[in-house]
Amino acid sequence: MSERITNQSIAENLALYRKLHGMTQAELADAIGYSNKSVSKWERGEGTPDIFLLLLLSEIYGVTVSELVGQTEKCKETQEKMRTADKDRKAQERAKKRALERAKKQKRKK
Repeated sequence: MSERITNQSIAENLALYRKLHGMTQAELADAIGYSNKSVSKWERGEGTPDIFLLLLLSEIYGVTVSELVGQTEKCKETQEKMRTADKDRKAQERAKKRALERAKKQKRKK
């Protein structure tokens, strides 16, 4: 696996687990003593946290470092569940938007 693919996998997992725990980048940054710019950089795949920070993040999220860096089946399953949930959420948002637009059109016709 190339370094670029590995960095992107870690980046996706860092964002995934942060979102699973309902944290913003700023909240995570405060919790670990880094800037939100650092967290953003890691989540974009433009750098990776050092091993000591990965250990801290794995403790915060209650996962192993292997799961955090995407090396286990459990992590892959979690990623797929998050993608599915995100697709479902987006479909619900589109349906709600269409319903609101229809309601506005109905109101204008009256």
